[in-house]
Amino acid sequence: MVEENKIIEPVEDTSTDYIEALTQLKQNSVDRSKYDALRAENKKLINSIVNGTTVEVEQPKSKADIQALRNELFNDEPKSNLEYITKALELRDALIENGETDPFLPQGSQITATDEDVANANRLAEGLKHCVEYAEGDNAVFTNELQRITQDVRIRR
Repeated sequence: MVEENKIIEPVEDTSTDYIEALTQLKQNSVDRSKYDALRAENKKLINSIVNGTTVEVEQPKSKADIQALRNELFNDEPKSNLEYITKALELRDALIENGETDPFLPQGSQITATDEDVANANRLAEGLKHCVEYAEGDNAVFTNELQRITQDVRIRR
């Protein structure tokens, strides 16, 4: 029997290279829906040039001034329940749109919001939005609807 001298070469771990490549790809890629929207808008513009028509271009929504909303909510004169909740919902939406933490979530140095907390915060916001829409500007109707859908929780002793 002849023994063969086998040379074993170390195998390099290339998984980190793949992960890095995927990370760079994600950072440099555009969301498909945004790409399709931009492509459709460009198509409209080209058609308008070819046909000689005008196209209305939507201006991007300006982000709500978060500090102004906070001042209106907390520093101005007392508000009705309806006005207060309407401003609170506007502030919540502006904060979330700005990438900040949802103010309806529990917060603290030793607290991490769970999926259940997020679901509860969204459910609360939807319930409040329902009451605002149902009230159609009437504070008494808002308060009655809010009390109707609110469930009392007994405190255990």
